Amino acid sequence: MLTTIKYLISLSPTEHYKRAVVTFFILNFFCAHIVPSVFLILLLLTRLAPFVVLYLAWLLVFDWKSSAKSWHWPLSVRRSTYVRSARMWNYFRDFFPIKLVKTADLAPDKNYIFCYHPHGVFAVGVFSNFATEATGFREQFPGLTIWPMTVPVVFAAPVMREWLMLLGARSVTTSGCRGILGLGKGHCIALVPGGTRDMLEARPGEAKTAILNRKGFIRLALENGASLVPVYGFGENDLYDQPKSSFLRWFQRFCTDRFGMSYPFFQGKELARMLPHRHPLHTVVGSSLDLPHLEKPTTEEVDHWHAVYLEKLSALFDEHKEKYGYSADKKLEFF
Repeated sequence: MLTTIKYLISLSPTEHYKRAVVTFFILNFFCAHIVPSVFLILLLLTRLAPFVVLYLAWLLVFDWKSSAKSWHWPLSVRRSTYVRSARMWNYFRDFFPIKLVKTADLAPDKNYIFCYHPHGVFAVGVFSNFATEATGFREQFPGLTIWPMTVPVVFAAPVMREWLMLLGARSVTTSGCRGILGLGKGHCIALVPGGTRDMLEARPGEAKTAILNRKGFIRLALENGASLVPVYGFGENDLYDQPKSSFLRWFQRFCTDRFGMSYPFFQGKELARMLPHRHPLHTVVGSSLDLPHLEKPTTEEVDHWHAVYLEKLSALFDEHKEKYGYSADKKLEFF
């Protein structure tokens, strides 16, 4: 204990800032619903109660579906470059550190679906690269506007949902994705096809992603005439350890099937093992896969382009794996 205290005291202010921002990010995952709700309840006991009532009324009557439908309410298209470019996200980036690696130009006169693999425990790469400007997405891909998509349940948290939407996050529903892609050329969405199944398999050294039965993003691209962009986060799975308890895995699968998401049981390094390991994370963005625009794609057409995408993702992994810590014989596993 004394050694830990001495270590923390010896850290520079910059290192404390890095840990504080990462801690804020992790706590938001667990406390997104509880803390804001308690905060609003406490405010109801003060003179600010009328403002709380107005906010909740506006939220429930007008804005509840705004994260899933970009046209639902004028303010629903809200996103703030100032919030996305805040200095605090640079500290978040430098904690690991995180780097966005561009391998090809993307024309701004198209719509793209950035498909990130693997999810990892907290999808750190998605947040830093696509929900903030810390790694320079806007500079590397001029003319593109990226919208990170996440599970709808997080937008049920008052207050929390507001800052997520300021970062550009939206609900990963069919209507939400179509709404963004329908805003015009250059608008892109970033999603994680593997989702929670990926999260449950995230362990150091692993290179696997749940995608064999995930074909909804292929159909979405075909129906909207969007191009697919494979993205692999080298180092995403190395940020946390996870126990291999059969009971815990059963519980996680139960939560995933019942609620569409699950809480990870993870082990990090510091702060009661909550902070992740400081492992470099290289987010490699591949070249685009152009798909035809089909109003009603058949199952055979979806399967065909799904297979083509898997080949492109495998090729991206194989091209960069030795550079970012994997052996030459390591293969990307699909399940």
